[in-house]
Amino acid sequence: MTELERTLRRLRRRHTVPRVVYRYLSGRPLDGRTGYAYRTRGAGRWTGYQRQAVRLGVPAVAALTAVYPDQTGTALGTVAAVAAYRVRRRITSRRFNREYVAPTLAALAPALGREPGQVRLHVDPTLGNLTPRLAKPLSPAEEAVRRWYGEHVEPVVRWLPERAQRAAWAVQRAARPVTSRLAVFRRPGVEEQGPRIELTADTPYLTKEQRHLVSSIVTSKIPVSDLVESWHQVGPRVTATWTVRKRPPARVGLDQVAEHFPRLAEWEFFVGLGAGDRPVTLSLRDDSPHIAVSAGTGAGKSVLAQLVAVQVLARGGRVVILDRKGSHRWSLGLANVDYCARPHQMHDALVRLAALADERNTLAMHEPDDWDPGPRVLVIAEELNATIGQLLNYWAEVRGKGDPKRSPAVAALADLLFLGRSAKVNVLAVAQMLTARAIGGPEARENFGVRCLARFTANNWKMLVPEAAMPRPSRTLGRWQIVVGGQATETQVAYLTTAEARALACPRSPETSQVNGPSSPAGDFLTLREAAEAGVIPWTHAAAKKRLQRRVGTVPTPRGKRGTADVYAREDLTAWAGTPSDAAA
Repeated sequence: MTELERTLRRLRRRHTVPRVVYRYLSGRPLDGRTGYAYRTRGAGRWTGYQRQAVRLGVPAVAALTAVYPDQTGTALGTVAAVAAYRVRRRITSRRFNREYVAPTLAALAPALGREPGQVRLHVDPTLGNLTPRLAKPLSPAEEAVRRWYGEHVEPVVRWLPERAQRAAWAVQRAARPVTSRLAVFRRPGVEEQGPRIELTADTPYLTKEQRHLVSSIVTSKIPVSDLVESWHQVGPRVTATWTVRKRPPARVGLDQVAEHFPRLAEWEFFVGLGAGDRPVTLSLRDDSPHIAVSAGTGAGKSVLAQLVAVQVLARGGRVVILDRKGSHRWSLGLANVDYCARPHQMHDALVRLAALADERNTLAMHEPDDWDPGPRVLVIAEELNATIGQLLNYWAEVRGKGDPKRSPAVAALADLLFLGRSAKVNVLAVAQMLTARAIGGPEARENFGVRCLARFTANNWKMLVPEAAMPRPSRTLGRWQIVVGGQATETQVAYLTTAEARALACPRSPETSQVNGPSSPAGDFLTLREAAEAGVIPWTHAAAKKRLQRRVGTVPTPRGKRGTADVYAREDLTAWAGTPSDAAA
């Protein structure tokens, strides 16, 4: 047998009907060539399973079309729509990589001293809404094609994915009560990260200059603002992540205050919500005995001071306001509030408060550690830059021969800053620029452990909190940076209207309409002089004082103080006035 005959015989054996059918059904080349893998592309453009799907799918579709022409047409339309959707996604992804990822990688690889294959970069297309930036002017023909696609193809394309997504969401909602308790279903860090940029480099360490260079390249190549950067340099690879900074809510009001305030201790105060609606609280026992508030005009300094003051009043404390311009009209007429609008009133109030703090500290030396010195006293010093100057000018005018040159009020304020923690006398200093001169010296300013800044300048930030990194100032009204222990927390401070502030400062019983505690609107609580002038008691002020000293009748119990005078409840004064003149206590 010749060589030609042997070759023909061998080819006839290779191309028998069973072998060709087997190759057709299994997705192999019909001529029997090798090197064409089933799962990978190998030597050909198609993989084995792709050829198999085409060979089996086309006859099946033809048979179904012949038997069920209507249903098959709908199915083919859906398959074609899904295929078009996948092609569209792939084209958009390629354009996105060409516009953003590839140029960034080309700039990063030389900066890191690595080959392009040793640096990997992932950019989420939803980060900062980057995809719409790829849009270019379209020709009339392209606009017509896209309009036709949106009207006829897009509804079909989106129908199946939307139904599948809704079904997946329904399954997740039904299974969440069970899966949330099982750690095996939790993905650590995935839900919290959200859209992000992630860079991985095959190097064990990058210097500070290299990290700064990488950060500048990424932020310049990918147009997304206000990113939070984090580096992980443990192991053989370096990983960097940029995520969008989470922001506090746009508004916080009475509902949030009413929700969080009852849960706090007596020395804790709710000021607002941070990122992720996390409550932000201040502790006058753990963090600091005093609070510094520094911001520009119109930033909401008085709103923050009001929020802390109403919480002090709601707990039965006392508030002393040093305010020349009348920023706290909400507190007018409230018991347990001393409103000092004149320099001589501020002078006397500070001197009395220093004496009170000294007395409480003296008593505390002979009492146990958990001894309570009495109700908390909050001193709100508004516009401290101008207030200190007014106090100095007032003392220069009234100082007599032999009086100290330094203003006793300024000295008293310094004493309060040093003695306030154990005496429960706390200062909330408000100023546009809290300089050392405004507070009585650089050492006095160090007593402010809680510092609140808004609409700040670089100079103001470096002066008050140089240990914390300065964030970008926000123009959102009520957006503050609360700095405690060198850590700044962006906070949306709660805003209360005048009526809401007075209602919170004067809590009413849910069973009745009566006011509880010493804090109440004017008229519910009166001094003896006010009661005599209003006719609540039938005696003169002098006669009422003598009857009170002699304990004649049902003597009322003081419910608080207004300045130096005791305050009594109207109903107690009425009952006292109805006591027979010959009755004795």
